[in-house]
Amino acid sequence: MTDLQPELARQDQPLVATRTLRQRLARLVLHPADRVTELSRAVAHRLHIPTTLVKFLIVGGIGFLINEVFLFVFYDSPIVWFFPGRDTSVDFGVVTDPDIRLLISSILAVEIAIICQFNLHERWTFRRRPRRGLGVFRFLKFNASSAVSPIIIVMTTNTLTPLLGLSPYISNAVGVLLGFTWNWTLTSLVIWPRHKPHPAGAELDDVDMVAGYLPATAEEDGQDFRAS
Repeated sequence: MTDLQPELARQDQPLVATRTLRQRLARLVLHPADRVTELSRAVAHRLHIPTTLVKFLIVGGIGFLINEVFLFVFYDSPIVWFFPGRDTSVDFGVVTDPDIRLLISSILAVEIAIICQFNLHERWTFRRRPRRGLGVFRFLKFNASSAVSPIIIVMTTNTLTPLLGLSPYISNAVGVLLGFTWNWTLTSLVIWPRHKPHPAGAELDDVDMVAGYLPATAEEDGQDFRAS
């Protein structure tokens, strides 16, 4: 009986390897969000910035792509054939819009992008943070804060260039930086605020507590300082 144990173990090795491979493939196929989370942590560790900030930037990039896609769908594609034709002007009394189709398309594309970003922040970026109040109120606050950012960019570009003689591209870059700062501050401190100080042993948000790398008082959005 003892002599048969090594032989049985050798026979089980292919089964164990196959099972392990299937588990890894299942994690890769069924849980892509986990892969993106690991990538976010790796980038945050490399750059010494909070993981939540990296997630916020990723969601912002996704929102930009969604905005571009739906702008094309509404403005250039024949899918929404019932929209007004391109270059159709409308007089609103105070101002005249030279292309009402572009106005409608851009508003809808931006709103769809905002909805997608809100859901990603709610379910991924800030998923471990406390939920205060109804989700609809968080969405309204997020919608309002997102609407302010483009205004900041436009105002900055049209203020710095004529007053200081800066290139409009430099002024626009400054405006984008200010708009991003506004969005990050409002989103992380007002819409999804941080937890209160955690008691010992409490689960932290997006932090890998590795002995010797993070102090006991680290906040839930601190850097992922992993051993390299």
